[in-house]
Amino acid sequence: MGRLALILLFGSVLSAADDRLAGIHAILVPMRTSPITEARGATPPLTTIKHELRDWIEFRMSGMQWKNGRWTINPSVLEEQINDELSQADLFCLQNSTCLQNPLGYLDRVALDMQSGFLVVRTSIGVQTCGTDDSAYIYESTDGRWRRVWESEQTKYEEKTYFPQRLVDVKISPSDWHPKSDHAEHVIVTTGVFPWCSSVWQPVYYRVWQTKSKYPDARLLLDGSEQADIAAPIHARAYKKEVLIEFQVIADDAMRVPEIQHYVVENDNLRRTDPVALTPQDFVSFWLRHAWKEVSERTDQTKRASLKALHERYKGTDSEFTSPTRHCTLHPDLWQVATNPGADPHSTVHYFLIRGLLPFRFKMVGASDHPWADCTKDDPAVDKAPDLFGN
Repeated sequence: MGRLALILLFGSVLSAADDRLAGIHAILVPMRTSPITEARGATPPLTTIKHELRDWIEFRMSGMQWKNGRWTINPSVLEEQINDELSQADLFCLQNSTCLQNPLGYLDRVALDMQSGFLVVRTSIGVQTCGTDDSAYIYESTDGRWRRVWESEQTKYEEKTYFPQRLVDVKISPSDWHPKSDHAEHVIVTTGVFPWCSSVWQPVYYRVWQTKSKYPDARLLLDGSEQADIAAPIHARAYKKEVLIEFQVIADDAMRVPEIQHYVVENDNLRRTDPVALTPQDFVSFWLRHAWKEVSERTDQTKRASLKALHERYKGTDSEFTSPTRHCTLHPDLWQVATNPGADPHSTVHYFLIRGLLPFRFKMVGASDHPWADCTKDDPAVDKAPDLFGN
Protein backbone atom coordinates (compact mmCIF):
# COMPACT_ATOMS: atom_id res chain seq x y z
CA MET A 1 0.00 0.00 0.00
CA GLY A 2 1.42 3.36 -1.05
CA ARG A 3 2.05 6.27 1.29
CA LEU A 4 -0.88 8.26 -0.12
CA ALA A 5 -3.22 5.30 0.38
CA LEU A 6 -2.04 4.95 3.99
CA ILE A 7 -2.64 8.64 4.63
CA LEU A 8 -6.13 8.41 3.13
CA LEU A 9 -6.93 5.27 5.14
CA PHE A 10 -5.68 6.79 8.39
CA GLY A 11 -7.62 9.95 7.65
CA SER A 12 -10.82 7.98 7.12
CA VAL A 13 -10.30 6.14 10.41
CA LEU A 14 -9.82 9.44 12.26
CA SER A 15 -12.93 10.82 10.60
CA ALA A 16 -14.91 7.76 11.73
CA ALA A 17 -13.65 8.28 15.29
CA ASP A 18 -14.73 11.92 15.20
CA ASP A 19 -18.10 10.81 13.84
CA ARG A 20 -18.54 8.61 16.92
CA LEU A 21 -18.12 11.61 19.21
CA ALA A 22 -20.50 13.63 17.09
CA GLY A 23 -23.01 10.78 17.26
CA ILE A 24 -22.71 10.60 21.04
CA HIS A 25 -23.20 14.36 21.26
CA ALA A 26 -26.31 14.16 19.08
CA ILE A 27 -27.91 11.60 21.39
CA LEU A 28 -26.87 13.26 24.65
CA VAL A 29 -27.87 16.87 23.99
CA PRO A 30 -31.68 16.28 23.81
CA MET A 31 -31.47 14.45 27.16
CA ARG A 32 -30.24 17.61 28.88
CA THR A 33 -33.74 19.08 28.87
CA SER A 34 -35.60 15.88 29.73
CA PRO A 35 -38.13 16.15 32.59
CA ILE A 36 -37.55 14.14 35.75
CA THR A 37 -38.81 10.63 35.04
CA GLU A 38 -38.63 7.08 36.38
CA ALA A 39 -35.33 5.17 36.33
CA ARG A 40 -33.59 8.54 36.79
CA GLY A 41 -34.14 9.38 33.13
CA ALA A 42 -32.20 6.34 31.87
CA THR A 43 -33.46 4.92 28.57
CA PRO A 44 -32.14 2.40 25.98
CA PRO A 45 -30.20 5.08 24.04
CA LEU A 46 -27.77 5.08 26.98
CA THR A 47 -26.62 1.64 25.81
CA THR A 48 -25.86 3.06 22.37
CA ILE A 49 -23.80 5.80 24.00
CA LYS A 50 -21.93 3.29 26.18
CA HIS A 51 -20.96 1.19 23.17
CA GLU A 52 -20.06 4.12 20.95
CA LEU A 53 -17.87 5.55 23.71
CA ARG A 54 -16.28 2.16 24.40
CA ASP A 55 -15.50 1.62 20.71
CA TRP A 56 -14.03 5.11 20.40
CA ILE A 57 -11.78 4.48 23.43
CA GLU A 58 -10.67 1.17 21.91
CA PHE A 59 -9.61 3.03 18.77
CA ARG A 60 -7.62 5.50 20.89
CA MET A 61 -6.03 2.57 22.78
CA SER A 62 -4.72 0.97 19.59
CA GLY A 63 -1.73 3.30 19.58
CA MET A 64 -0.61 2.17 23.05
CA GLN A 65 2.10 -0.48 22.51
CA TRP A 66 4.67 -2.18 24.77
CA LYS A 67 8.15 -1.38 23.48
CA ASN A 68 11.56 -1.43 25.15
CA GLY A 69 10.13 -2.19 28.57
CA ARG A 70 7.50 0.55 28.63
CA TRP A 71 4.22 1.65 27.07
CA THR A 72 4.84 3.94 24.09
CA ILE A 73 1.89 6.02 25.27
CA ASN A 74 1.75 6.10 29.05
CA PRO A 75 -1.78 5.11 30.18
CA SER A 76 -2.08 8.21 32.36
CA VAL A 77 -1.12 10.40 29.39
CA LEU A 78 -3.64 8.63 27.15
CA GLU A 79 -6.30 9.09 29.84
CA GLU A 80 -5.74 12.85 29.83
CA GLN A 81 -5.78 12.97 26.02
CA ILE A 82 -9.07 11.06 25.91
CA ASN A 83 -10.70 13.32 28.48
CA ASP A 84 -9.43 16.45 26.75
CA GLU A 85 -11.03 15.32 23.50
CA LEU A 86 -14.31 14.50 25.23
CA SER A 87 -14.29 17.90 26.90
CA GLN A 88 -13.62 19.69 23.61
CA ALA A 89 -16.55 17.78 22.09
CA ASP A 90 -18.88 19.40 24.69
CA LEU A 91 -19.63 16.07 26.37
CA PHE A 92 -18.72 17.03 29.95
CA CYS A 93 -20.69 18.95 32.54
CA LEU A 94 -18.56 21.92 33.60
CA GLN A 95 -17.77 22.47 37.27
CA ASN A 96 -20.03 24.87 39.18
CA SER A 97 -22.75 24.33 36.60
CA THR A 98 -26.41 23.55 37.27
CA CYS A 99 -25.99 20.28 35.38
CA LEU A 100 -24.10 18.87 38.38
CA GLN A 101 -27.48 18.41 40.08
CA ASN A 102 -28.94 16.80 36.97
CA PRO A 103 -26.10 15.41 34.78
CA LEU A 104 -28.33 13.45 32.38
CA GLY A 105 -27.07 14.25 28.89
CA TYR A 106 -23.40 14.45 29.88
CA LEU A 107 -20.44 12.12 30.24
CA ASP A 108 -18.08 12.04 33.18
CA ARG A 109 -14.34 11.42 32.97
CA VAL A 110 -12.90 8.18 31.58
CA ALA A 111 -10.41 6.36 33.84
CA LEU A 112 -7.58 4.11 32.64
CA ASP A 113 -5.63 1.90 35.03
CA MET A 114 -2.88 -0.64 34.32
CA GLN A 115 -3.01 -3.70 36.58
CA SER A 116 -0.48 -6.52 36.12
CA GLY A 117 -0.41 -5.98 32.36
CA PHE A 118 -4.18 -5.57 31.99
CA LEU A 119 -5.79 -2.27 31.07
CA VAL A 120 -8.89 -1.42 33.11
CA VAL A 121 -11.17 1.18 31.50
CA ARG A 122 -14.06 2.87 33.32
CA THR A 123 -16.64 5.07 31.66
CA SER A 124 -19.39 7.17 33.20
CA ILE A 125 -22.70 8.59 31.91
CA GLY A 126 -24.81 11.03 33.89
CA VAL A 127 -28.32 10.23 35.09
CA GLN A 128 -30.84 12.38 36.91
CA THR A 129 -30.46 13.43 40.56
CA CYS A 130 -26.69 13.78 40.96
CA GLY A 131 -25.94 10.34 39.59
CA THR A 132 -23.80 8.44 37.13
CA ASP A 133 -24.16 5.06 35.46
CA ASP A 134 -20.64 3.62 35.23
CA SER A 135 -19.35 0.78 33.07
CA ALA A 136 -16.03 -1.08 33.17
CA TYR A 137 -13.96 -3.07 30.68
CA ILE A 138 -10.72 -5.05 31.00
CA TYR A 139 -8.30 -5.54 28.09
CA GLU A 140 -5.30 -7.78 27.49
CA SER A 141 -2.57 -6.96 24.98
CA THR A 142 -1.84 -9.94 22.72
CA ASP A 143 0.46 -9.74 19.67
CA GLY A 144 0.24 -5.97 19.70
CA ARG A 145 -3.54 -5.84 19.82
CA TRP A 146 -5.89 -5.10 22.70
CA ARG A 147 -8.51 -7.76 23.35
CA ARG A 148 -11.49 -7.16 25.62
CA VAL A 149 -11.62 -10.01 28.17
CA TRP A 150 -14.34 -8.76 30.52
CA GLU A 151 -17.03 -6.10 30.77
CA SER A 152 -19.62 -4.87 33.24
CA GLU A 153 -22.39 -2.54 32.13
CA GLN A 154 -26.10 -2.07 32.68
CA THR A 155 -28.36 -2.29 29.63
CA LYS A 156 -31.82 -2.57 31.21
CA TYR A 157 -33.55 0.55 32.46
CA GLU A 158 -36.82 -0.49 34.08
CA GLU A 159 -37.62 1.50 37.23
CA LYS A 160 -37.71 -1.46 39.64
CA THR A 161 -34.60 -3.23 38.32
CA TYR A 162 -32.31 -0.37 37.31
CA PHE A 163 -29.82 0.56 40.01
CA PRO A 164 -27.11 2.87 38.63
CA GLN A 165 -23.79 2.80 40.37
CA ARG A 166 -20.75 4.98 40.59
CA LEU A 167 -17.82 2.59 40.47
CA VAL A 168 -15.29 2.93 43.25
CA ASP A 169 -12.87 0.20 42.23
CA VAL A 170 -12.24 -2.54 39.68
CA LYS A 171 -9.56 -5.11 40.53
CA ILE A 172 -8.27 -8.12 38.58
CA SER A 173 -5.94 -10.75 40.03
CA PRO A 174 -2.53 -11.18 38.36
CA SER A 175 -1.92 -14.02 35.90
CA ASP A 176 -0.45 -17.24 37.25
CA TRP A 177 2.42 -18.07 34.89
CA HIS A 178 3.31 -21.47 36.33
CA PRO A 179 3.63 -23.97 33.45
CA LYS A 180 0.63 -26.10 34.45
CA SER A 181 -1.67 -23.27 35.52
CA ASP A 182 -4.54 -21.74 33.57
CA HIS A 183 -3.12 -18.39 32.53
CA ALA A 184 -6.64 -17.14 31.79
CA GLU A 185 -7.86 -17.80 35.35
CA HIS A 186 -8.55 -14.58 37.22
CA VAL A 187 -10.76 -13.18 39.93
CA ILE A 188 -12.31 -9.78 39.25
CA VAL A 189 -13.98 -7.68 41.94
CA THR A 190 -15.88 -4.42 41.56
CA THR A 191 -17.17 -2.07 44.23
CA GLY A 192 -19.59 0.78 43.63
CA VAL A 193 -22.16 2.99 45.31
CA PHE A 194 -25.68 4.15 44.59
CA PRO A 195 -25.13 7.84 43.77
CA TRP A 196 -27.40 10.34 45.48
CA CYS A 197 -27.35 14.02 46.45
CA SER A 198 -28.82 14.31 49.91
CA SER A 199 -27.54 11.43 52.02
CA VAL A 200 -24.41 9.32 52.42
CA TRP A 201 -26.47 6.36 53.68
CA GLN A 202 -26.87 4.48 50.41
CA PRO A 203 -26.22 0.98 49.05
CA VAL A 204 -22.68 -0.22 48.46
CA TYR A 205 -22.49 -2.80 45.65
CA TYR A 206 -19.88 -5.54 45.45
CA ARG A 207 -19.55 -8.12 42.70
CA VAL A 208 -17.07 -10.91 42.02
CA TRP A 209 -16.40 -12.74 38.74
CA GLN A 210 -14.11 -15.61 37.79
CA THR A 211 -12.54 -16.11 34.36
CA LYS A 212 -11.07 -19.35 33.03
CA SER A 213 -9.99 -20.56 29.61
CA LYS A 214 -12.89 -23.04 29.62
CA TYR A 215 -15.47 -20.29 30.26
CA PRO A 216 -16.83 -18.50 27.18
CA ASP A 217 -17.63 -15.53 29.46
CA ALA A 218 -16.71 -14.51 32.99
CA ARG A 219 -18.85 -16.24 35.65
CA LEU A 220 -20.55 -14.01 38.21
CA LEU A 221 -19.89 -15.58 41.63
CA LEU A 222 -21.23 -12.84 43.91
CA ASP A 223 -23.66 -9.96 43.45
CA GLY A 224 -24.30 -8.26 46.78
CA SER A 225 -25.22 -4.90 48.27
CA GLU A 226 -25.56 -3.40 51.71
CA GLN A 227 -26.64 -0.07 53.16
CA ALA A 228 -23.49 1.79 54.10
CA ASP A 229 -21.71 5.12 54.44
CA ILE A 230 -20.74 5.82 50.82
CA ALA A 231 -18.59 8.78 51.88
CA ALA A 232 -16.30 6.48 53.90
CA PRO A 233 -13.41 4.59 52.27
CA ILE A 234 -14.29 1.44 50.32
CA HIS A 235 -11.48 -1.02 49.65
CA ALA A 236 -11.10 -4.18 47.56
CA ARG A 237 -8.36 -6.65 46.62
CA ALA A 238 -8.43 -9.56 44.16
CA TYR A 239 -6.17 -12.59 44.24
CA LYS A 240 -6.33 -15.79 42.20
CA LYS A 241 -8.19 -17.69 44.90
CA GLU A 242 -9.53 -15.00 47.24
CA VAL A 243 -11.21 -11.61 47.52
CA LEU A 244 -11.07 -9.03 50.30
CA ILE A 245 -13.59 -6.17 50.60
CA GLU A 246 -14.04 -3.56 53.34
CA PHE A 247 -16.50 -0.68 53.83
CA GLN A 248 -18.35 1.08 56.64
CA VAL A 249 -21.90 -0.07 57.42
CA ILE A 250 -24.52 1.34 59.76
CA ALA A 251 -25.50 -0.66 62.82
CA ASP A 252 -29.04 -0.39 64.18
CA ASP A 253 -27.93 2.25 66.66
CA ALA A 254 -26.57 4.42 63.79
CA MET A 255 -22.93 3.65 64.62
CA ARG A 256 -20.49 3.29 61.73
CA VAL A 257 -18.78 -0.08 61.96
CA PRO A 258 -16.42 -1.85 59.53
CA GLU A 259 -17.78 -4.63 57.35
CA ILE A 260 -15.03 -7.00 56.21
CA GLN A 261 -15.84 -9.59 53.60
CA HIS A 262 -13.19 -12.21 52.88
CA TYR A 263 -13.96 -14.94 50.36
CA VAL A 264 -11.97 -17.88 49.06
CA VAL A 265 -12.62 -19.64 45.76
CA GLU A 266 -13.38 -23.34 46.21
CA ASN A 267 -14.67 -25.54 43.38
CA ASP A 268 -15.47 -22.45 41.32
CA ASN A 269 -17.65 -20.97 44.07
CA LEU A 270 -17.06 -18.42 46.82
CA ARG A 271 -17.01 -19.27 50.51
CA ARG A 272 -16.89 -16.56 53.16
CA THR A 273 -14.20 -17.04 55.76
CA ASP A 274 -12.25 -15.15 58.43
CA PRO A 275 -11.53 -12.41 59.02
CA VAL A 276 -14.98 -10.93 59.53
CA ALA A 277 -13.60 -8.49 62.12
CA LEU A 278 -10.19 -7.25 63.27
CA THR A 279 -10.94 -6.48 66.92
CA PRO A 280 -13.11 -8.07 69.65
CA GLN A 281 -15.40 -5.02 69.62
CA ASP A 282 -15.90 -5.21 65.87
CA PHE A 283 -16.57 -8.93 66.17
CA VAL A 284 -19.35 -8.31 68.72
CA SER A 285 -20.86 -5.78 66.32
CA PHE A 286 -20.65 -8.31 63.47
CA TRP A 287 -22.18 -11.03 65.64
CA LEU A 288 -25.12 -8.85 66.71
CA ARG A 289 -26.08 -7.41 63.35
CA HIS A 290 -25.73 -10.48 61.11
CA ALA A 291 -28.21 -13.32 60.74
CA TRP A 292 -27.89 -16.28 63.08
CA LYS A 293 -27.11 -18.55 60.13
CA GLU A 294 -23.94 -16.53 59.54
CA VAL A 295 -22.81 -16.19 63.16
CA SER A 296 -23.73 -19.58 64.59
CA GLU A 297 -20.49 -21.16 63.35
CA ARG A 298 -18.63 -18.36 65.13
CA THR A 299 -20.39 -19.14 68.41
CA ASP A 300 -19.16 -21.62 71.01
CA GLN A 301 -20.99 -24.87 70.29
CA THR A 302 -21.89 -25.50 73.92
CA LYS A 303 -23.49 -22.04 74.27
CA ARG A 304 -25.37 -21.79 70.98
CA ALA A 305 -28.87 -22.37 72.36
CA SER A 306 -28.74 -19.59 74.96
CA LEU A 307 -26.77 -17.21 72.77
CA LYS A 308 -29.16 -17.72 69.85
CA ALA A 309 -32.04 -16.50 72.02
CA LEU A 310 -30.03 -13.41 73.02
CA HIS A 311 -29.03 -12.80 69.40
CA GLU A 312 -32.66 -12.86 68.26
CA ARG A 313 -33.71 -10.47 71.03
CA TYR A 314 -31.04 -7.88 70.34
CA LYS A 315 -31.41 -7.79 66.53
CA GLY A 316 -28.29 -5.75 65.90
CA THR A 317 -28.29 -3.21 68.75
CA ASP A 318 -25.39 -2.42 71.08
CA SER A 319 -22.61 -1.58 68.64
CA GLU A 320 -21.33 1.19 70.90
CA PHE A 321 -18.78 -0.06 73.36
CA THR A 322 -17.07 1.02 76.54
CA SER A 323 -13.32 1.09 75.94
CA PRO A 324 -10.93 -0.40 76.50
CA THR A 325 -11.59 -4.08 75.97
CA ARG A 326 -10.32 -6.18 78.88
CA HIS A 327 -8.11 -9.23 78.72
CA CYS A 328 -8.95 -12.20 80.96
CA THR A 329 -5.84 -13.06 82.96
CA LEU A 330 -6.75 -16.69 83.78
CA HIS A 331 -7.66 -17.46 80.15
CA PRO A 332 -5.18 -15.79 77.74
CA ASP A 333 -7.39 -16.43 74.71
CA LEU A 334 -10.44 -14.59 76.17
CA TRP A 335 -11.41 -10.90 76.05
CA GLN A 336 -14.37 -9.09 77.57
CA VAL A 337 -16.24 -6.44 75.57
CA ALA A 338 -18.52 -4.10 77.51
CA THR A 339 -21.38 -2.35 75.77
CA ASN A 340 -22.74 1.11 76.41
CA PRO A 341 -26.48 0.38 76.19
CA GLY A 342 -27.79 3.89 76.80
CA ALA A 343 -31.58 3.86 76.38
CA ASP A 344 -31.61 0.34 74.91
CA PRO A 345 -34.66 -1.52 76.29
CA HIS A 346 -32.58 -4.72 76.37
CA SER A 347 -29.93 -3.25 78.65
CA THR A 348 -29.67 -6.20 81.04
CA VAL A 349 -26.76 -7.73 79.09
CA HIS A 350 -23.73 -5.48 79.23
CA TYR A 351 -20.81 -7.84 78.64
CA PHE A 352 -19.69 -10.24 75.93
CA LEU A 353 -16.93 -12.82 76.24
CA ILE A 354 -14.88 -13.39 73.09
CA ARG A 355 -12.32 -16.08 72.32
CA GLY A 356 -9.60 -14.76 70.05
CA LEU A 357 -7.47 -17.05 67.94
CA LEU A 358 -5.18 -14.43 66.52
CA PRO A 359 -4.80 -13.13 64.01
CA PHE A 360 -8.40 -12.15 63.44
CA ARG A 361 -10.35 -15.29 64.29
CA PHE A 362 -12.99 -14.86 66.98
CA LYS A 363 -15.77 -16.82 68.63
CA MET A 364 -18.61 -15.69 70.87
CA VAL A 365 -18.28 -17.54 74.16
CA GLY A 366 -20.73 -15.85 76.52
CA ALA A 367 -22.92 -12.88 77.46
CA SER A 368 -23.81 -11.60 80.89
CA ASP A 369 -25.22 -8.64 82.85
CA HIS A 370 -22.09 -8.57 85.02
CA PRO A 371 -18.36 -8.70 84.22
CA TRP A 372 -16.27 -11.85 84.51
CA ALA A 373 -14.10 -11.90 87.61
CA ASP A 374 -10.76 -12.48 85.88
CA CYS A 375 -11.36 -10.07 82.95
CA THR A 376 -9.75 -7.05 84.58
CA LYS A 377 -6.68 -6.18 82.49
CA ASP A 378 -7.23 -3.18 80.22
CA ASP A 379 -6.03 -3.98 76.70
CA PRO A 380 -6.39 -0.82 74.56
CA ALA A 381 -4.04 -2.19 71.89
CA VAL A 382 -6.49 -4.95 70.92
CA ASP A 383 -9.11 -2.30 70.06
CA LYS A 384 -6.86 -0.78 67.37
CA ALA A 385 -7.61 -2.44 64.04
CA PRO A 386 -4.69 -2.79 61.60
CA ASP A 387 -4.97 -1.50 58.05
CA LEU A 388 -5.51 -4.50 55.78
CA PHE A 389 -5.04 -2.45 52.62
CA GLY A 390 -1.92 -0.47 53.47
CA ASN A 391 -3.54 2.93 52.96
